[in-house]
Amino acid sequence: MVIFRQKLFALSTILFLLAGFLLFPHFGAAQNIGKKKDDLTTIEKKIKESKGKIKETKKKERSIIGEISRMDKAVKKNEKEISYISYKIENTSSSIEDLQGKKKYFEENMEIMETVIEERLVAFYKLGGAGYLPALFSAEDYSDINRRGKYLSAVIEADRQLFQNYQANRDAHAKTIEKLTKKRYELSQFKEEIALKEVKLKKGKEKKKKYLVEVKKKKSSYESALKELEKSKKKLTALIERLTREREKKEKKTRLGHAHTSPGAGGYFSRLRGRLPYPVKGTVLTRYGKGKDPKYNNPIFNKGIEIKAPEGTKFISVAKGEVIYADYFPGYGNLMIIDHGDNYYTVYGHAKSLYKSVGSKVQAKEAIGSVGDTGSLKGACLYFEIRHYTKTTNPVGWLVKK
Repeated sequence: MVIFRQKLFALSTILFLLAGFLLFPHFGAAQNIGKKKDDLTTIEKKIKESKGKIKETKKKERSIIGEISRMDKAVKKNEKEISYISYKIENTSSSIEDLQGKKKYFEENMEIMETVIEERLVAFYKLGGAGYLPALFSAEDYSDINRRGKYLSAVIEADRQLFQNYQANRDAHAKTIEKLTKKRYELSQFKEEIALKEVKLKKGKEKKKKYLVEVKKKKSSYESALKELEKSKKKLTALIERLTREREKKEKKTRLGHAHTSPGAGGYFSRLRGRLPYPVKGTVLTRYGKGKDPKYNNPIFNKGIEIKAPEGTKFISVAKGEVIYADYFPGYGNLMIIDHGDNYYTVYGHAKSLYKSVGSKVQAKEAIGSVGDTGSLKGACLYFEIRHYTKTTNPVGWLVKK
């Protein structure tokens, strides 16, 4: 009996545990899932942090000159948009001025016609409301009736024409006001748009300025920028070599041989040594030749000079020639190359604007652009160099002594 009870108790215990397992089958699993979810959240967080670090590293590794180029192009795009909106504002303002003139013209005409109409109505009123009939019935004979009839017909026609002209002026005046209202609204929209663009432009310039300050602060970044500039110098030399080959190929096709087709051929430029004007008035920031950068004393070789001048100042071509390049060039910003004949070239960089395009003939001392800070690590200045074939030469030896 005791053994039976022990067996019954054991069986009951097993059944109870089994029932508990069946009733709460996911209890242990739920705990396990919760733990796995926590682990997954931790892993996702670490992945996000890693991605952030990778992004930051890529940002740091990004080409400094490339970043400056990107900022310059964004600023240029904004400036073009502002220029276009300014053009629309100018046109709309001119249209408003014309419409205001028309409005005034119609109002003056209407005022004159209203005076005449008022006089005609007073005269009509004085006839006692009978209008033109008394004048017709008071005729003495048939010929008088005929004469008065013609006179009255002329008067009626004149009155009809007066009222018709008045209505036409009134309609034109109303349409002019409608157009004027529309143009004024357009003008207000353009002004709002240009205000937003100017804010964006200002932020873009401030962003670049801040970026350059950060580059100069960090030695490794500044040295990296200088290395990139050295690469840009080599690329510029390669560009001039390519342009020279293209020119010679073109001349060969036209059977002109080596005789230069540019405006300065025939030894013209070589005779100007020591007599060329400075492309812009200002202080020479960077001199030609070997030197050390003032920031971290790194050895450098300057292939041209940089002249400090206020942004927007016009610069000139030092001699007559032909524009063979006018575009953005990494490290130099907006760049222009002028062929002066006999394989002499002048180069102008960091421009805000370029006034001439490829193929343009330029005269000595003709304005060809404005000073800017595109591609520059030093702010607004003009980069200037002289080359014979692809070799640079000290520009100061060619420029007139100050």
